[in-house]
Amino acid sequence: MNVLVASSSPVARPLIAALIASKKHEFRGIITNPDKATGRGMQIEANELAVWASHENISVYKPETNDDLKSYILSMKINLVITIAYGKLIPQDLLQLPRYGWINVHFSKLPKWRGAAPVQWAILSGDTTSGITVFQLDKNMDTGPIYLTQEIDINPIERSEELLDRLSIIGADLAIRTIDLIAQNVPPSPQLNTGASVAPKFRKSDGKLDWSMPSDQIFNKYRALAANPGVWTMLGDLRLKIDGLRISYGMEKIAPGSVVIEDEKLFIGAENGVIEIEKLTPAGRNQMSAGEFIRGLITREGLSVG
Repeated sequence: MNVLVASSSPVARPLIAALIASKKHEFRGIITNPDKATGRGMQIEANELAVWASHENISVYKPETNDDLKSYILSMKINLVITIAYGKLIPQDLLQLPRYGWINVHFSKLPKWRGAAPVQWAILSGDTTSGITVFQLDKNMDTGPIYLTQEIDINPIERSEELLDRLSIIGADLAIRTIDLIAQNVPPSPQLNTGASVAPKFRKSDGKLDWSMPSDQIFNKYRALAANPGVWTMLGDLRLKIDGLRISYGMEKIAPGSVVIEDEKLFIGAENGVIEIEKLTPAGRNQMSAGEFIRGLITREGLSVG
């Protein structure tokens, strides 16, 4: 079976490695997003997955339009396309193009957390479990019939990128098993709508920390969003990106948003607890420890964030 992977994320690497190692199927390369302007200099660059694939001598195709993608699938005689963190809805005519259609490796136990950011929403919501679902794509968002699914526990201090790494390895195994089921003409099971929830993509503004929230919810927001799009707060006119924090159980209660500096440690009050800031990046500067930031302050008294 000629198989193509559609992705724009490094989480596809375990799947690609599994397909290359497989002796049953022919991995024909990846399709990914076109190069785009990025960074402060807005230079045109390939995404991280495309750069990695090129270094590994893996064929990379970057279709600009659906017609380009259609031509590529036909020319390569693709039987099945596997999407994993591709970030695009596929039109019905393209879904029907390969003999076995398209399947998706999704980072939740569907129907919970349909959408672009299932792992982030699971952690943000305080879920204790997550999962992987491999399903057949249809015209709607993550509603297609299911081949295989697996549930796993979420570590209570695990961040989104760490959970994604674990899930991507499990997803690679489930995808290979799904291809075998498809080859054996085993049909998927209809997906139910009971318990369905949505997981839309986050914006940078969503990363602002609300110090009136309970400390455990602030910690979950950090776990969910620190890697992307980032969490932040304002100290006066200075924007602080928070790169490391934890719940402090040793400090006495501090008013929400108030800052206390003790032994070159930085503590901020939450609704029912205290957060210690461990690493941060002030706007226009490099990442630093809380101690380094404290040593550069003009005053240490009467500070608050929000």
